Amino acid sequence: MLAPADIRPKDFAFVKSDGVYHLFYIRHNDLLPSWADENDFGHAVSTDLYHWTQLAPVMGLVPGSWDNLHVWAPHIVRQGDLWWMFYTGVTETPGAYVDTQRIGVAVSRDLMSWTRVHYGPIWTTAGAPWAWWTTSQGGMACRDPFVMRDPAAPEQWLMFYTATPATDTLSGVVGVARNPSGDMVTWQDEKPLWITYKTTSFSSVVESPHLLWHDGHWFLFITTNAGQPITFFVSSNPIGDVPEWTPKGRLRNMLGYDTSDWFASETLRDGNLDLFAYATLDRIELRRIVWGLNDTFALTEPSFFHMLSMRWTTAAMEENQYVGLRLDAVNGTAFHEPLVAWTLSANGTESPIAMDDLGLPANPDLTHDSTLVAWYVRRPALLPAGEPMRVRVAMSDETASTGWLTVYPNPVTPPPRVWRGGHDPSPPDPGGSQPGGPTGGSGDTLATRPAGWTGGPQHDPQDPQGPIDPAEPAGVPGA
Repeated sequence: MLAPADIRPKDFAFVKSDGVYHLFYIRHNDLLPSWADENDFGHAVSTDLYHWTQLAPVMGLVPGSWDNLHVWAPHIVRQGDLWWMFYTGVTETPGAYVDTQRIGVAVSRDLMSWTRVHYGPIWTTAGAPWAWWTTSQGGMACRDPFVMRDPAAPEQWLMFYTATPATDTLSGVVGVARNPSGDMVTWQDEKPLWITYKTTSFSSVVESPHLLWHDGHWFLFITTNAGQPITFFVSSNPIGDVPEWTPKGRLRNMLGYDTSDWFASETLRDGNLDLFAYATLDRIELRRIVWGLNDTFALTEPSFFHMLSMRWTTAAMEENQYVGLRLDAVNGTAFHEPLVAWTLSANGTESPIAMDDLGLPANPDLTHDSTLVAWYVRRPALLPAGEPMRVRVAMSDETASTGWLTVYPNPVTPPPRVWRGGHDPSPPDPGGSQPGGPTGGSGDTLATRPAGWTGGPQHDPQDPQGPIDPAEPAGVPGA
C-alpha cells in the first residue's frame, strides 16, 4: 500500500469489514516541520490486498482538544455494532503539557466517520505506579495501544501499550491495562511485561506491541531500535511473567533475510489465515503467514484471488425448490481452492459435506465480479429425513462464508417420467423476475421454475436432457 505523494505511512491499524480490507495509518510528511505533521490518519481500502484506494483522512486534530499536537498509532477492534479506534494523542499546552502522550478512543459504525469518546484520554501512565508519568518533559511514553479480549475473562479487555518504567526513564517496556467492565473507556493498571525490557529485548526502545494467537501460543511482536527492529516472544499466557515467555529474538533470524527497514508490524486473522503487515520506507507491505513447526513461520505473498461475499438469496425455504447462491469475487481467474460446504446439526455441531452430495459446483465460474449459482435443493441421503437441513457454503480457508440456509422438508415423490421433444435447455434463473418466487433479503427474486418455463411441467435440473413430470399442474410459475 503506497500512500499519496510526500506521505510516508507509519504505525497503522489493519481490519476487514464486509470483505473489504482497511488500513488506517499515521500520515508522516518529511517536508513538514514536526509540529505541523502527523495530525490525522490516512485511510486506504482494498478488496484484494494488491490494489488500494485512498479515501479521505480521518481523525483530524480539533483545536483546543487534548490531542492538539499529533495523533499516532491507531488500533481498531469491533464490539457490538461499533468499531473502536484506540490511538495516541499528543498534547502541547504552554506551561502545562510538553509533548505529553496519552491514549484516547473514537467510535464508528461504518469505518468512515469517527467520533471521539468523551473528548479526553481514557488512559495515562499516571494510573500505573511502576511507570514514569510527567507532563512537563517530552519523552515520557504512553502510546501505541493494542487492544484485545482477555482470553481468561472474555467479557474483559486488555490494552498493551508502550510505556517508560519509572526505574529507567531512558528505556521502554510494554505495559498492560485492563478494562474490567467491558465499557471500553474505564481502564486500570494490570502490570508491566518485563519480558520486553532491555534485559531480554536487548534494546532500549520498545514500541508497537501486538499479539497473535496460534496453536496454543501467544506471539508478542514489538519494534525495537536494533539493526533488525522487529522482535518477538512466545507464551501460553499473554500477560505472563518473565519465566512464562520464550524470547525468539529478531524476526530476521527466523526468516533468514534482511528486515532492517521493517517496523510497526501488525497481524490480522482472516478466516483461517493469518496476515502479517509492516511499514517499510514509503509503504505498508502485506504478507501471509505460513506456519511451520516449533513456533516458526515463513511469510509469502497473499492470494491474488479474494472472495468478497457469499450469500443465499433467501434465508429459509423448502427442499425441491430453487435457491440462488450469490458469489462476489475479485481476480476470479487467479488460482483458488474449491468451495466447501458444512451442515449444522440440532445440537450445534458443524460437519463437512461434499459439494457433490448437495448437487452444488465446487468450482463455479468466477470470471465475472458477481455470479449467481442456481441450486435445486435436494436433501442428501446421508442426512436425517423429516428434519430441517441447515447448510452453509464457504471458502476452504473460511475467508468468506454464507450464513446458514435453513431447508424445511418438502418431500416429492416423482411419478413416471416421459420425454418431451424440444426441451428448454436454458438454466434456472434463481435471481430472475418471474412472478411467484420468494424474495431474498438482498432484493433478489427467487424463481421456483427454470427460466423460459411458460406453464408446463418443471424440468428436473439434475437431468440436462429435459425429463419432465407430467403430473405437475400447469399454471403460473411458483403456483
